[in-house]
Amino acid sequence: MADYYSPTVVDPMIPLAAMLPIERLFLSQVFDEELTSETAYYCSEDGARDLISLTTAEVRAALDATTPETSRLAQRLIEEHPDAILGEDDIDLDMCGDLWADVLQDIVRRSPDLDHLTVTMAFTCSKMRPDGFGGLAMLITASTIRSESTHTLFYRFYTEAAANGEISHGNS
Repeated sequence: MADYYSPTVVDPMIPLAAMLPIERLFLSQVFDEELTSETAYYCSEDGARDLISLTTAEVRAALDATTPETSRLAQRLIEEHPDAILGEDDIDLDMCGDLWADVLQDIVRRSPDLDHLTVTMAFTCSKMRPDGFGGLAMLITASTIRSESTHTLFYRFYTEAAANGEISHGNS
């Protein structure tokens, strides 16, 4: 059986003052968090976690300092988990991979010190399989999240090469 990994790095380091408490709580569960006195560095050797568990006490405390208008994460928690927030059980969030880029973008939108963040991922595998390697580059600005994987980049290369008559088909 092959094991797949997605080592991930978020750059630059994010000022702690730029993050809402709920965002910091979330990001510290999705990624590994390394702190300095003023910044947080987010990365992961295996990739961003898709399933995290947050204690309701931590969520309630973090939401007290947040308004849904400034945080899509807060808005989602309030809309999708209102009973859990008021209860005592942990809140399990699945599919965090669909949310963490939005959280990073909200931070960029509000921060006077950040005009962008980049996310770099490597796709690796414990066996030499053609589908187990590649990468992804993401640029997050206040207005846009741009990303491209090596697979889409190769598709573009194939399409361009086929249009120029360099190869006989548009993809491999």
